[in-house]
Amino acid sequence: MSTKEEKIKLFLQFLRSKNYHKTFEKLQQQSQIQLDPSNLLKITQSIKTCNYTELESILEQYVDNQTKNQCMLLLLEQLYIQLIKTQRYQEAVQILRNQISRFCQGMGYMNQSQMNNRNTYTALWFLIRISNQKDNNVLIDEIISLCFQQLGLFEPNRLITLIQQAKSNEVLECKWHDHLHQDYRIQKKHSCTQEFNHVIKVKNVSLCSFSDNGEYKALAIGQSIVVYQINQIESIKEIDKLQEVHSKKITNLLFSPCSKYIGSSSEDYTVFIYNFINKRKYRLQGHNAIVKSFNFVLCDPSRKKQKNEYDIYSISTDGWLYEWNENERRGGLKIEEKLIDIHSHQSKELMLIVSQNKITLYQLYSKNQIIQTSSNNLININSQVNKQFEQMIVYVNDYLPQLYLYCVQTLQIIKILGVYSEKSINSFKYHFGWFNNYLIAAGTDSGQLVLWHVEKSEKPIEILQVSEQNKEIACLRFHPTSHELLIYVQQKTKKQSTQLERQQLQENLIDLFTNTLRQTFALETTGWSYIDFEFLIKNCSI
Repeated sequence: MSTKEEKIKLFLQFLRSKNYHKTFEKLQQQSQIQLDPSNLLKITQSIKTCNYTELESILEQYVDNQTKNQCMLLLLEQLYIQLIKTQRYQEAVQILRNQISRFCQGMGYMNQSQMNNRNTYTALWFLIRISNQKDNNVLIDEIISLCFQQLGLFEPNRLITLIQQAKSNEVLECKWHDHLHQDYRIQKKHSCTQEFNHVIKVKNVSLCSFSDNGEYKALAIGQSIVVYQINQIESIKEIDKLQEVHSKKITNLLFSPCSKYIGSSSEDYTVFIYNFINKRKYRLQGHNAIVKSFNFVLCDPSRKKQKNEYDIYSISTDGWLYEWNENERRGGLKIEEKLIDIHSHQSKELMLIVSQNKITLYQLYSKNQIIQTSSNNLININSQVNKQFEQMIVYVNDYLPQLYLYCVQTLQIIKILGVYSEKSINSFKYHFGWFNNYLIAAGTDSGQLVLWHVEKSEKPIEILQVSEQNKEIACLRFHPTSHELLIYVQQKTKKQSTQLERQQLQENLIDLFTNTLRQTFALETTGWSYIDFEFLIKNCSI
């Protein structure tokens, strides 16, 4: 028996010794009597229409006589007031004599002889005449409150709170969630079928980027960029194909906040910017090393005569940060060697720069340093920041691959997410959820999809094998406005297929030679006394 089970067992023994189990039994019995939603609706409708016959029949199913009488008197008193005010005196007398008197007797307020006394009628009439008629909603609340008090010993608002708490716990225990949404219906059974789904595509895509509004998608395929438009019914239309925009590997792909520009940085030392609305493009040249990343930043309002509404901040591996407006370089800042990534947040006017050993937070326009932290482990690939610019993850691979989750404001480590895989990891792609801003997804070179929840454990909440034949996950990206994760699995090229076929043929020939030589040893008693297997294997390449 586990430690948790032992504690529960001891706790129950203690409660039983104090006779608390009887209280639990009573509560359990009461909990089995519930006002289902359909009857709650009937109660509400009967109160609004003053249908006291239907109300009485419903209450008889759930509550005792005293509570039923209280509820009925509340309704009948209001009906009586309404009849008096509309001068329907005969109907009022009938209600008083046949209905109110019956429930008053049930409550012990007066006997039949008192009710038959005309003075009593007159006194009661004048008493009610000066009373204020209650609003329907107030009356409904009072009657349902009496029912809940007798059924569950709770006021309705308290009962609703408890139900909400139970639902919250159900969601909190779910591996995909960290909170209960405000519009979550308490009658709804919790389900995650629509909360997360992944789409797998087999294509040699190195980078994928979405515009903030989810209307556009861009793919980096080799040294080319393809831009797609996604309409409301999720049909995808190719609107631009930019062939060979770089001569070497593309390192980053990014849309502008206004979704009008697409940009890319490259190992060819340049940044390429393209306006796919008016088809204008330009290249930023001036770096003397690999450009690892860049950002679109709205122009400094203190500056005048800007050619473009955006400045481009680009960083290279020789430690330089360059500031551009269109193809004109406006400034530079030498930070340190081996810069890896840059992030910015316009409204907060903050900028994050990541190098192999340091993470630094700056003021966006002044470039003044706010805070800096050092990392004992080398950061080698691009980092990710969540939509609110509150958390950042970086990937380090010292002895074991790990994701470090940082708080942007303090640059302190929140938690370290372990990458648990039975296979060795040589390549690693990951992304911080944008719409799902509590999820982190990673893909490995063996085709495994690893998912973490930032509010849950350091361990993954899910590990899935999403590709056939252990093909590498080349790229993955969360959709910015939905619960979808887009995964691109590497597609074999003709060159790769030829190499694999050659390798397989080589292995088959080695097996053939090995088996033949073994048979030769078994059959010949003289002849070869020694055969150099290693020499044969090395010289069997095709």
